[in-house]
Amino acid sequence: MNSDYDTFPAQVYADSVLAPDLDIYKQHFSAPLHAINLAHGAMLAEQHLLQPADSAAILAALLKIDQDRPWADQEFDGSFEDLFFLIERELGRQVGEETAGRLHTGRSRNDMEHTMFRMQLRARLLRLLDQYGALADRFLARAEQGIDETVLLYTHGQPAQVSVLGHYLGAAIEFVLRDMTRLMAALEDVNKCPMGAAAITTSGFDLNRDRVAALLGFSGIVENSYGAIANVDYITGSYSAIRLGCIHLGRLVQDLVTWTGFEVSQIDVADGFVQISSIMPQKRNPVPLEHLRLKLSLAGGGADQIVQTMHNTPFADMNDSERETQAAGFEVFDRLDHALPLLASFVEAMKTNQPSINQRIQKSMATITELADTIVRTEEIAFRPAHHVASKLARAALSNGMGFDELPWDLFAQTFEEVTGRKPVMDKTLLTRATSPQNFVAVREMAGGPGPGALRRSLDSYANRLAGLTAGMDDIQKRITQADEARAHVVSGLIAGET
Repeated sequence: MNSDYDTFPAQVYADSVLAPDLDIYKQHFSAPLHAINLAHGAMLAEQHLLQPADSAAILAALLKIDQDRPWADQEFDGSFEDLFFLIERELGRQVGEETAGRLHTGRSRNDMEHTMFRMQLRARLLRLLDQYGALADRFLARAEQGIDETVLLYTHGQPAQVSVLGHYLGAAIEFVLRDMTRLMAALEDVNKCPMGAAAITTSGFDLNRDRVAALLGFSGIVENSYGAIANVDYITGSYSAIRLGCIHLGRLVQDLVTWTGFEVSQIDVADGFVQISSIMPQKRNPVPLEHLRLKLSLAGGGADQIVQTMHNTPFADMNDSERETQAAGFEVFDRLDHALPLLASFVEAMKTNQPSINQRIQKSMATITELADTIVRTEEIAFRPAHHVASKLARAALSNGMGFDELPWDLFAQTFEEVTGRKPVMDKTLLTRATSPQNFVAVREMAGGPGPGALRRSLDSYANRLAGLTAGMDDIQKRITQADEARAHVVSGLIAGET
């Protein structure tokens, strides 16, 4: 390489861009490049744009180059620009430059690179969706176990109402399923093939774009050739969906952090997820939750970085969306590779601390909404005065340090008479039942509620939705696998002169 700025590549440009770019190309995109070369070469042969002898020689040489991987240890030396040119040079050495050059008929690095990017992003999204599916499955299993496990739910940082763990996790399952749906929608956009767009406007050759798309496992082509090389919404859509998922899971993790706190003590953390203090013997630190929160924040921030990188860029093919950006985005997936299995295992292993929960339910009077409802039904008065009775009763009990289990019947009767001007019809037995956590949950059987029947119906619905999403993922993966097999079969046939 020459350090003279008049000779390409300038040393500083090679060191800053081209050498790191080659490393990215080799690490992430060598396999997609090989697949594209084979698919395009096979299509050219089928369209009679390559002579049989040339196509057989080119395809056989490509297979040998991929097997030998002469580029694997190749450092950037300035004699080539990127891996594409390095492989083209090696192909020329094996079959002759003129024959090797025929492979590039009707294509450009523009359509090739966006095809590579989509293939790698597609694979990453499928893996992420698989991990989301496993997360939802573990959440479902724990929710089913938690149908009868009482928990205290909060609003505005204060104890609010009683539910069960299964109901709480059901809310998390719902957003996980919605995040999976958003990721699937992004994947549908990603899973379109730019090949055939060439540099910008397709070409005058009789290419078969659909054939190349099929041989690479895509569901179809990116129809507009300019959009194939200029649009970046397949990138922004994917990372926007990922960013939202990180936000949503992070909120759940933050709740779990609160629930493990000594003052709340709503869940017990399995010993496998507890770290100790080097000095304080009593400490049980649920540190994995902090790592989860961190990983989700870093992944979400990384996804946002990719989206923002596209802001105010030209509506054209440009390097802002290419290998360096793609590689930075893959780091987001790497973080989630660790985060999602950890969260799934943590939730699977966590246990509710029922004595602590029941004590706080009683002290916080979190079932008092049902008392107001019971007053309406039994005393046949409007909800507002019933609410007033319950509110006064709660203030009186809390000011005296009493929980519902310590509430004197006389205090209720006195409060009711002060508000309504008459004695209550309710008796002590009904008061006890109305304020019971178990009764609070049991009567809430309408759709979406925590009652056991309603909750089981919800969980069944979630399982069905998850099965549908999983089937969609499997269909896409099956198409890719079949395409790999078909491409190998076609290539071997062309090499053997069978087609």
